[in-house]
Amino acid sequence: MEPASAGRPQSGFAPTEYEAVGIDKSFSSHAALSDVSVTFLPGEIHTLVGENGAGKSTLLRVMSGIYTRDGGSLRLGGRDLGNLTPRSAQQLGIYLVPQEPTLMGPLSALENLFLGILPRGRLPFTVDWKRMRETAGGYFAQLGLDIDPAQTASTLSIAQQQQLECARALVHQCNVIFFDEPTSSLTGPETEILLDLMRRLRERSFTLGFISHRLDEVFEISDRITVLRDAKIVAEFLPEQVTRTELVAAMVGKEIAKRHRRQRDLSGAETVLEVSGLSASRAFSEISFSVRRGEVLGLAGLVGSGRTEIAESIFGVRSATGSVVLDGKPFGRRSPAAAIQAGLIYLPEDRGHHGVFANVELERNITAAVVPALPRVGPLLRPAAENEIAAKAAERTHVVAASLQTPIKSLSGGNQQRAMFSRWLLAEPRVAIFDEPTRGVDVGAKADIYRIIDSISDGGIAIVIISSELEELVVLCDRVIAIYEGRVVSEVAGDEITLERLGSMIVGEGAR
Repeated sequence: MEPASAGRPQSGFAPTEYEAVGIDKSFSSHAALSDVSVTFLPGEIHTLVGENGAGKSTLLRVMSGIYTRDGGSLRLGGRDLGNLTPRSAQQLGIYLVPQEPTLMGPLSALENLFLGILPRGRLPFTVDWKRMRETAGGYFAQLGLDIDPAQTASTLSIAQQQQLECARALVHQCNVIFFDEPTSSLTGPETEILLDLMRRLRERSFTLGFISHRLDEVFEISDRITVLRDAKIVAEFLPEQVTRTELVAAMVGKEIAKRHRRQRDLSGAETVLEVSGLSASRAFSEISFSVRRGEVLGLAGLVGSGRTEIAESIFGVRSATGSVVLDGKPFGRRSPAAAIQAGLIYLPEDRGHHGVFANVELERNITAAVVPALPRVGPLLRPAAENEIAAKAAERTHVVAASLQTPIKSLSGGNQQRAMFSRWLLAEPRVAIFDEPTRGVDVGAKADIYRIIDSISDGGIAIVIISSELEELVVLCDRVIAIYEGRVVSEVAGDEITLERLGSMIVGEGAR
């Protein structure tokens, strides 16, 4: 297949309706989709919402050829399709932009853009690089992308990688494009760039499907909203016909009460974590703060402000100067193993790369942090005892899975995150650092995670939360410090923690 000419819609482009009719899909004995019928129309953004595990991503993966359907049919422009593969779907003009970009890291942006359809040069076994660069420039201009075609994909930001995925869909002559939670790891400005790109595609009569757990952007961008729950479609709305409360109720099957921050007096609580003068070259400088027993402290700041680097340095993942004191004892030679042993745990932001062991069963994922302490007979683990420990931990955080032997990669994002909480709570920490604890989870799972955080802080664990969602910091935290360009610039507590105040703090206003 040769790429379309630069500066114009792809050859043969025509507005196309894409329909799923009575789709069934199961994994083992678990039904992921049951008699699901939905139509995606050209010139609109059709959003799928629902709890983690409701079937949203499974539906788009069936419609883009990644999964084979067990029953039902797919119709593109009124024509029945046979069994799809990702390759055959792309040849039909269907493309899925995944939640986590799937680019080839060592290759350049240009090479990723034309992967599988490299234009031939004049001589045998050569590539027409000039044509590739000219064509790429045309598509980048159409989409408003500022990406160096020669830059390797691994050095691009997540936002740029998502944008490159969109450009690749156009180069492959696709006019049905699905977006599976593309904004889950993006900042506010980066999200707006992607949503604006989707608007431009809508104006050109592309057929667009979208999944998001961020309800603000669902209402902002959607022309139509379909709700899935328990593998079935339960409702369809126009954005102007439904309130946020009604949409959430349709997603979870019940109304979720609006959360308010708890009022607590922790002035007499002992200090369990003290950070003094922590510095790391090019990341942050002179970071000092303390956390009391049972307190929830928020670290607010823009992406790149140094929040995650501070957490990693405290936990021992990266080197830093300065001091960390745990329970009154200096924590000098920091490492993850030493941190866990000392009662400090860290739940990282990127669950997929730095959290779960994707192909390993749920049980072993849960017990991974306490393997040395598991019951043994001589040098061998006692499987029954390990299973019992994992089961109790999973029950505590309400993990939903067919069994503890289920590979964790088959669980929804919300259940994977609950499992990560199960893992770290088994370590019986004194201090817990949670980096973006609700990233990529639905409203129901988010409410569960908030309850878990409430419960463990009430139990006396000191908690540090990093979150890009300011509303999350408002409702969870007893105190919030703002990090701007690698320094602590301001602090608020109690009723002073408001969206307006945090919004000004993270851009450096009101620096102390």
